[in-house]
Amino acid sequence: MNRASCLVLTAAMTVTAACAASLGTVAEARPSAVPAASCSVTADREKPNSVVVSGEGFKGASVTLTAAGGDGTWPGIPAPGGSFTRASLPDHVYTAESAQDPAVGCARAAAPQSPPPSPQTSPPPANEQYRTGYQQGLKDTLATCEKNPPKNLAPDPNWQSGYDKGAAAALGSKRCTGS
Repeated sequence: MNRASCLVLTAAMTVTAACAASLGTVAEARPSAVPAASCSVTADREKPNSVVVSGEGFKGASVTLTAAGGDGTWPGIPAPGGSFTRASLPDHVYTAESAQDPAVGCARAAAPQSPPPSPQTSPPPANEQYRTGYQQGLKDTLATCEKNPPKNLAPDPNWQSGYDKGAAAALGSKRCTGS
């Protein structure tokens, strides 16, 4: 091989190596998908009338749980790897947040399937209406950080009370106050 062929071949290899290196840099610069923070509430099997609150996807090292209606706050719950579990809590509607995550409403796990209700079944208990309203008020208000009228045209009074408390909790959250 003569000298001119070697120079052309060397230049082509250098360009190829440079392109490959820059492609690798671009591929490495893509952020990995980070799951959104979420939490759930389930019945505590160890302690009657209590619940277990669990969460995952949090960016902060610790999480603060807040019960609906100002019925309690549990700050500094360790969240190694973004996950936490807290048992033996009073049965309430909860929100969870960390310094790096906005408030998240904790969804209640579905109850075991029961037979369909008969036509004579009474309406849901007041506390269920309250919980449902609270979750909806929290969700609606966190979306815009403004209290909106409920979409439910003829709400149950307990549902309306929960909705109002959920909206108030959202308006006071770090996400809506900016602090």
